[in-house]
Amino acid sequence: MTRTELKDKHIAIIGLGVEGAALAQFAAAHGAASISITDMAPAEKLKKYTDSLDHLAAPIQYYFAGNHSEVWLNKDILFVSPGITPGFAISLPGINEAVQSGAKVSNHTQLFLEWCPAKVIGVTGSSGKTTTTTLLGAMLQHGLDRKVYVGGNLGTSLLNEVDAMTADDVVVLELSEVQLARLSISPHIGVITNITPDHLDRYGTFERYVEAKRQLVKYMDSGDYAILNAGNIPSQESAEYTAAKSLFFSAKYSETAQAYAHEDALWIHWDNEAPQQLCAFADITLPGAHNRENILAAALAALLAGASIPALRETIQSFDGVRHRLEFVKEWRGVKFYDDSIATSPQRALAAVRAFSSPKLMILGGKNKDLPWEDFAEVIVRNVRAVALLGAAQPYIDSCIRAAQQRVIKEEQVLETICYVTTIEAAVSELAAIARPGDTLLLSPGCTSHDMFHDYGERAEHFIEAVQHLPEN
Repeated sequence: MTRTELKDKHIAIIGLGVEGAALAQFAAAHGAASISITDMAPAEKLKKYTDSLDHLAAPIQYYFAGNHSEVWLNKDILFVSPGITPGFAISLPGINEAVQSGAKVSNHTQLFLEWCPAKVIGVTGSSGKTTTTTLLGAMLQHGLDRKVYVGGNLGTSLLNEVDAMTADDVVVLELSEVQLARLSISPHIGVITNITPDHLDRYGTFERYVEAKRQLVKYMDSGDYAILNAGNIPSQESAEYTAAKSLFFSAKYSETAQAYAHEDALWIHWDNEAPQQLCAFADITLPGAHNRENILAAALAALLAGASIPALRETIQSFDGVRHRLEFVKEWRGVKFYDDSIATSPQRALAAVRAFSSPKLMILGGKNKDLPWEDFAEVIVRNVRAVALLGAAQPYIDSCIRAAQQRVIKEEQVLETICYVTTIEAAVSELAAIARPGDTLLLSPGCTSHDMFHDYGERAEHFIEAVQHLPEN
């Protein structure tokens, strides 16, 4: 693919965040004639980004507190943040007219993939992508004698590292569906951990959401690799939508999978050789069967990049996870507290329930994404002793749980208590009051945090602080 040239171009950046600031820095360093930036937020909320753009070589104009259509008039290139208009179409007035006048539309990820000389491994999925990306990065940093870069949707732009990269380096990128939807280029290796219903408020149908995820492998050729989940039909069937060679991982034994779990261990069946044990379940510090899938996916990608099985094994045994993903917080009066604030869909929260055999109490709720809760509600009724509901989705989750209680026979019901709260602190307090030694108390909300918090990290910090302040006596 021909890379987008920036020298002497007049550029508009729509959406100033981590990626927008990186774009401005990169464009200025590569000879842009001018840069215009617009964002819906007021100037004071964007100061940390504007401060980082002081003294750039190219002149910059800012247009804040609204997306101002005059910004993209008479420009050569328009970089549109996927977060501004998530999905396939760009729903901003005047964009089509600008394109008809000759403007090229692009985005941060597209530009990075066009310019990057290194081999890129992209990781996406409805859940598990951050753990898989981070673990894969650790495997490669331990197992390769090459420079390894890790970034993307983790909150780290690598765009301004491109000039230092070489063809011998390896890049690992976490990619969300909004970053993928409008790409016309794919990485050399793509991992789809799974695809389950999510972000239906953006895409309208599950099929359109699946299509966005599959952009990761859509533009691959026969020399590329797609690593897919044999136990997740949308991921598995992505093999039909790519020219790449497909490799599969599985949570159970499979003759067609190159990586699988079997007899209390993870195995690699590689290049027609005899299966090799990657590690025993007992050597894995990450809780839950879903994390075994993440490990297998990362291992396949790392092997393709040149790492050895012994190096992977050593990394797996020392890797204790990513913040806010089933992260152990504290044991209090025999009750273990876990922060799983990243669980922003029912499917992710379901994985948390299945990760523990001990009696469970859960904090659920937040902003719903028009996702179905009926199946998960039955799991709650059968497996969770008490729940605290909060946030905008509280009435909806409550109705789903009440309906599940009508469907599940009394003898199979575990759920005893439903608490209705308005804060994380109240949820911790009420559930802690009824918790018993040996219980596991989970913040695994099944919803996004944006009705009450800036992001899931802020939600997690409130939970952690509340747990730390529980009375010791």
